[in-house]
Amino acid sequence: MDVVWNRGAVTVRQVQDALQPDRELAYTSVLTMMQVLERKGFVGARRVGRANVYEATVSRDRFGMRSVMDVVNSFFAGSVPAMVSQFVDTERLSEKDLLKLQALVEDAVARRNGDVAPE
Repeated sequence: MDVVWNRGAVTVRQVQDALQPDRELAYTSVLTMMQVLERKGFVGARRVGRANVYEATVSRDRFGMRSVMDVVNSFFAGSVPAMVSQFVDTERLSEKDLLKLQALVEDAVARRNGDVAPE
């Protein structure tokens, strides 16, 4: 998706070429991924000559949120607290990270209660 967002309208070959320096991917693998992204509604395709040209239909933010929610639904039975708990219970988060999460939650609660104006 980064290639599509960065370049706008792209063909499968252009995506393959853009990814080539980092990894060796077959054209058919990239084609399959673009078709999956289209089926999921993340990109749209139009025919130009003999090639399909793909363009993003969702923003990075929306794509990220949908991807996160897919993980939440697949691995945490739709429970965001269960996912957050998984991170909090590991030692991968520093004290600074935990304090930042606490502040985010407190701010969200205050906004929902109308205690503070949104930033």
